[in-house]
Amino acid sequence: MPPFKRSSPKVRTVKKTLADGTVKSYRYERKAPLRPRVAPDSVGALTMAYRVSPEWLGLAESTRRTYSVYLKEIERLHAEPVTAITRRTLLSLRDAIAAMRGAGASTGFLRSVSALFTWAVHREWVTHSPAHLIRPLPGGHLTAWTWAQAQHAMAALPESYRRVVVLATYTGQRRGDLIALPWSAYDGKVLRLKQQKTGVRLVVPVHPDLRAELDAWRRGATSTIILTTDRGLPWQGQHLSHMLPLALGRIDLPPLGVHGLRKLAATRLAEFGCSMHEIASITGHKSLSMVQLYTASADQERLALSAMSRLPTESTAGNRRLRD
Repeated sequence: MPPFKRSSPKVRTVKKTLADGTVKSYRYERKAPLRPRVAPDSVGALTMAYRVSPEWLGLAESTRRTYSVYLKEIERLHAEPVTAITRRTLLSLRDAIAAMRGAGASTGFLRSVSALFTWAVHREWVTHSPAHLIRPLPGGHLTAWTWAQAQHAMAALPESYRRVVVLATYTGQRRGDLIALPWSAYDGKVLRLKQQKTGVRLVVPVHPDLRAELDAWRRGATSTIILTTDRGLPWQGQHLSHMLPLALGRIDLPPLGVHGLRKLAATRLAEFGCSMHEIASITGHKSLSMVQLYTASADQERLALSAMSRLPTESTAGNRRLRD
């Protein structure tokens, strides 16, 4: 079997004006460029099938974009048989991505290939997923802000960045949902939105501190979108993610991201005694395990204090005297 195939030829027409002024048409067969043949059991065939599947099309657009970035790494092996992709293969790719782009990128890669191979198992391309039980590298989760960092940012950042921090801290929403929020979503008491990633519809009560901010912003608004750049234009997600850490560096804060404010919002709710279900009703998480990951440290301290406070207070001095 030849390694390349041609697509159907097309015809190219060229017109020329002759010396007597007449125009004559010449038709040439235009050869299509050679395209690599994809073996039916190859990685290339698998990723192509995945990208047209109902499961892929059912993902949020933002998730498809993220997965596409990381699936490019496995697609470099497009000619390899799917069954040749082993745990060792994925670990090598994970480590290489971490070395070049950081632990967070390696975690994104693992999530993407895990989704791909889970689909492959269900569709009987393979009998088991080589991504099963591969753990993310330490530091693979985006760093959460502290409340002190958020307060400093709210006091020192330029207004367009400051508003991002305020809205994210008091709503716990993802970057894409924050920058898409129109003023029509705010009625003075709540924010109503449909999350882009999950499709979950949320009604988020507006905290009095946030209400005061939103009311002031709306009085001077020149856009139908709540969050805008210093030029009054809606934020683009990647641009915001690039520019915010730079702005934070200018006020002596580490290069934190918008998603870390989502973690801060969940942590603060946990610190003030909210249950995981209550927190998920604000953040829109479908998985309580992710909420638990965000709030683990806050829950541990609160629960430990609660547990210790239940122990009765007893004097140990008498026991000491008896031993003496």
